[in-house]
Amino acid sequence: MSAFQSRWCCDDQSGVEVVIDPETREVRQRLVLQKGRVLRWRFRVRNKRIDWLEKRKRDTRESRFDTRRSPFRWKKLHPRNISAIYLLVLIVLGFAIWIPDLWVVWNTHRFYLNNEAIRAIVAIGLIVPLSAGVFDLSIGGVISASAVTTAWAIEMQMWPWPVGILLGVLVALAAGAINGFLIVKIKIDSFIATLGMSSVLIAYGIYLARGRSIIIKSAEFKELTGLAAFGFKWTFVYLLILVLVVWYVMEHTATGRYLFATGGNREAARLAGVQVDRYLVGALLVSSLTAGLGGVLFASNFSSVQASAGPPYLLPSFAAAFFGATQFKNRFNAMGTLLAVFVMASGVKGFQLLGLGGSGWLDDLFFGLALVLAVGFSTFRKKIYGGQRRWWHKEESGPDRFLGRLLRWGKPRTEASVKNAEEWWFDPEDREGHHLDPPTD
Repeated sequence: MSAFQSRWCCDDQSGVEVVIDPETREVRQRLVLQKGRVLRWRFRVRNKRIDWLEKRKRDTRESRFDTRRSPFRWKKLHPRNISAIYLLVLIVLGFAIWIPDLWVVWNTHRFYLNNEAIRAIVAIGLIVPLSAGVFDLSIGGVISASAVTTAWAIEMQMWPWPVGILLGVLVALAAGAINGFLIVKIKIDSFIATLGMSSVLIAYGIYLARGRSIIIKSAEFKELTGLAAFGFKWTFVYLLILVLVVWYVMEHTATGRYLFATGGNREAARLAGVQVDRYLVGALLVSSLTAGLGGVLFASNFSSVQASAGPPYLLPSFAAAFFGATQFKNRFNAMGTLLAVFVMASGVKGFQLLGLGGSGWLDDLFFGLALVLAVGFSTFRKKIYGGQRRWWHKEESGPDRFLGRLLRWGKPRTEASVKNAEEWWFDPEDREGHHLDPPTD
């Protein structure tokens, strides 16, 4: 080390020592200081890093580079992870105290659980393309087209009801395939492609139904959504099966990991060997298939179908998907989406029992606010707990937190916090390649 030059400067607030090769001007040591106290000390020799603090039990509470999980498992019960559960408890207790005669009744909860099953099925299917990073705004049109096609085949063509179901599902799959072709091959943005497809499918439903409602009289077809057990309809049973399937595939299989990788960084996933185009098309097909099944179940449940039946399902499905993404996994997941659907449904039902929303405005207001708040909360949460710069935390000027002192819940976690830490780096030619590309010569 005698062949190297050593420089040291230190004052009351900070200090830095730099050891430089006089010939190559290569940095050999780095110090990260906090108010004159050494936090990290590392040697860098030809891109090889030796941590001299590995032998010690370093204090991770002051390191912003520590990514280890906290052993405190109770943090999973923090409101930022399962806020929907706490919200559901507040809704149930609040209405139980406010209107006990109407709320503490089994038929009340059974009613809205059965009615929200179709909406939940569509929302569960929607999280698949959202996980892959594409929007599917055609689900409303797919529901309309599938329901009208099924009703048209059963009542107007007098075909057997299994044939009508098959035609409705095929129409949905065809819409998903066209969406995939437009997005993957033609390179149209998913927002534009699926929005246009939704309008085309609604026009198809209006043409097929001749602009009027189709009444279904087949008793066997209506039995698909009849009572199953404990007052629940078969639609609720189908929902539980779908949730389990989607949960297992997305959380415990390679397919789910590839979907999340595609949604996180499409180009990086392609370079890693993931068949990105195949997964995008598959995700859109799954979304269209579940929306088509929702249309078939809608026709069976209500026995009267018209082309305007599907669009009202678009906003609640997106609201449930984004609200559910803030629960449990901090990403799109089946369990969070299911919980979000029933939380919003219970809130709407409670206010309806109070006499509000008689003209139908309450549903749109509730779902719209849920969508905006869910996306806003997710964005703000990334600023608090993510890797972005915390705009209320001035790391260079001191430990002042003019917002963190007021909003204690917005304070970063202790394991990832920094108190007036500054990194000192001396590399005039940037041989380590931290800021510029290495020289070609």
